[in-house]
Amino acid sequence: MNNMNLQNSPWYVQMGIFLLIGAIAVVLFYVFYYKDNNDIITGLDSQIEGLKEEIRKAKKKESEKKQIQEQTKNLEKFMEDLKDVLPEDKEIQQIINKVQAAVSSARLRIMNWVTQPDRRKDPLTEIPISIMVQGNYHNLALFFDQLSRLKKIFTVDNLSITQLGNEKNAIYTVNANFTASTYLYKDKKK
Repeated sequence: MNNMNLQNSPWYVQMGIFLLIGAIAVVLFYVFYYKDNNDIITGLDSQIEGLKEEIRKAKKKESEKKQIQEQTKNLEKFMEDLKDVLPEDKEIQQIINKVQAAVSSARLRIMNWVTQPDRRKDPLTEIPISIMVQGNYHNLALFFDQLSRLKKIFTVDNLSITQLGNEKNAIYTVNANFTASTYLYKDKKK
């Protein structure tokens, strides 16, 4: 009979009851199903974003690690190449002999030859030699060319060239003072 009463009720009462039942169903759905699942979904979304950030950081670190490994590999190769041009302790006297031979073959006269104390410039040790020679411009250039062709590193610093005299047929027309240096690699591991 109650069913009849609902059918006999005006349409707006019927509509109100259906809306009320629908609202209660929606509220019950929201409270018992959607709200809990929505909280879970929000938590999972937050975890996903956190994991994505960790993945980005890990990829960045991996990229940095690869770059560092590549740089290390390049530096190790550079050090190996450097060892080829840096003399060892036992080769120093041979190099000095080659420099003296270059002076002689360039027909220069040694006026002064002083080996200075070694200078530590980590990881290298500089071995400087103060040299004064006499000759002519051409022979001096020939000497520097021969010096540049040595397989080991050799530098020339503090070069000063002065004219000796005005004689046109003189064998020695210039005086050159300079510091020639070679370098030793001192490995800290040893």
